[in-house]
Amino acid sequence: MGGTNNVTAGRRYRRARRLRHERHGVVAVIGTLLALLVFFALFGIFLTQYVPLWMTDNEALLTAQASTSFANFKSFSDAQYALGGPQSYGTPFVISSMGVPLIAQPTQGSLIFLPSTCPGGLYSTGSFPAGTAADYGQPVNPAYCVFDNYTESVGPGGVPNYAQQIATGALELILPNRYYTPETFFFEDDAVIQSQSTGYQVMAFPPPLNVTVAATNTTVSDSFLQLYGNASSVFGQGSVEVYSHLKFTQLVTSNGAGSPFKFTFEIGTQYPCAWDPFLYHVLTNSGIAPANYRLANNFTSGNPATLKETPLLSNSYTASSCFNTNGATTILSFSITNVNYAQVYQAGLEVGMGVGST
Repeated sequence: MGGTNNVTAGRRYRRARRLRHERHGVVAVIGTLLALLVFFALFGIFLTQYVPLWMTDNEALLTAQASTSFANFKSFSDAQYALGGPQSYGTPFVISSMGVPLIAQPTQGSLIFLPSTCPGGLYSTGSFPAGTAADYGQPVNPAYCVFDNYTESVGPGGVPNYAQQIATGALELILPNRYYTPETFFFEDDAVIQSQSTGYQVMAFPPPLNVTVAATNTTVSDSFLQLYGNASSVFGQGSVEVYSHLKFTQLVTSNGAGSPFKFTFEIGTQYPCAWDPFLYHVLTNSGIAPANYRLANNFTSGNPATLKETPLLSNSYTASSCFNTNGATTILSFSITNVNYAQVYQAGLEVGMGVGST
């Protein structure tokens, strides 16, 4: 009987030992699952909270770098035509943000240069078709054209009806930010425009357009900058060097041959909500236009939508009038009478992208 009891006791011992091992295995599985749950919870917080903040900072930095690049490009261009050199300048443009390693891809921008956006060129004096407004330098197809022209009733050396017109060309950087606000920077007619949406356009760095009234003397100064070269675009990561090569520059001065004359400025732009406040402040700050001098809201259904400065319209143009032009051109213009002296820099810069463009 003792042997039988020993066998039975041994079986009970082995069974109890096996059960103890199985309980330890269940605890290990549960512990692993809990650890995985904690890991995924922390990883989810990282993805939904930390990564967006990280990428927002990266894209905000990219936007600031883009603004600095355009400011430098404009500054270098102004120095080239105003000082007559140096012949070439290179400006680095960062076109992609930093990313989050293994988690988020960098945001890639598009840098585009268009030397001319005027199909068919510009009209000259006397070549206007029937029914066309007789403004000097209107484009053949003004609906999608970035251009600039100015006229003087008495030009240099007393030349009557002196006028110049150009298709300005444009350098554009599109930043399709995913976390930060999408931005577009646009360089035209020696001005840098920053656009965030349909109704938010600002003149980030204005052109040197200035109207000065001293006693009875009225002086107008401006630049007339044309960008030309090969149309090109860059899309990707890193940065690209944009070179500006000075081709010609001259300072054209007019004194009306001793008598006051009329100065007319006209620009065709896709960013009227940036140019409108700038032109308004130029005229009102000079003292020529009264405080209630605003741009007339003369938008028409056809292309181009025409918007001209008309005095004493009691603020008929407001910010709510800004709209998405969908690439169409809005023409802004103003005229100043009794001008005694005008000086305009006329310059041309050839733009190239990449090291090979030097």
